[in-house]
Amino acid sequence: MMKLLNALGFQAGWWACIAGVARGLEIEAIIFCFCLISIHLYFSKNPLLEVKMGLVGLLLGVWVDTGLQYFSVMGFYGWALGPLSPFWLWTIWVMFALTLNSSLAFLQSQPLFLSGGLGMIFGPMTYYAGAKLGAADLDDSINHIVCLGVAWTLAMPLMVFIAQQLSLTPKDNT
Repeated sequence: MMKLLNALGFQAGWWACIAGVARGLEIEAIIFCFCLISIHLYFSKNPLLEVKMGLVGLLLGVWVDTGLQYFSVMGFYGWALGPLSPFWLWTIWVMFALTLNSSLAFLQSQPLFLSGGLGMIFGPMTYYAGAKLGAADLDDSINHIVCLGVAWTLAMPLMVFIAQQLSLTPKDNT
């Protein structure tokens, strides 16, 4: 049941961010996502592990989306810190990272090429959907879609690998 709630929470946060940016409710969407993240951490069996995964997602997400923006693959709308990707994308990456030990935890027991393949397919699809719903600008040329696919073919297995490694870290029982 918790895995289903985790998946639904991520989807609710994604939709809130996309709709929030498109309709001028970006701050409200970010606050909503922080509430979802807080609830996830409260019910987590290992909140420290989840915080670490959230930080990994944040750092990787800022790097990936800022790169996509810098190389003009995507143009994201919303508040941002200088040339970095917007804050609402940061929350989506954190929430996505929090699925890797819950609703997407099964990926940790699969070969990493599966994660890469899923990233290659679903990464561009979500960016395309976000752009069509008004949260970003995407020239849906084949070159840009391929760039998104390559970015997610690398990012997804990297995040799954890090989730695997963090899960193997011995826990302090003091």
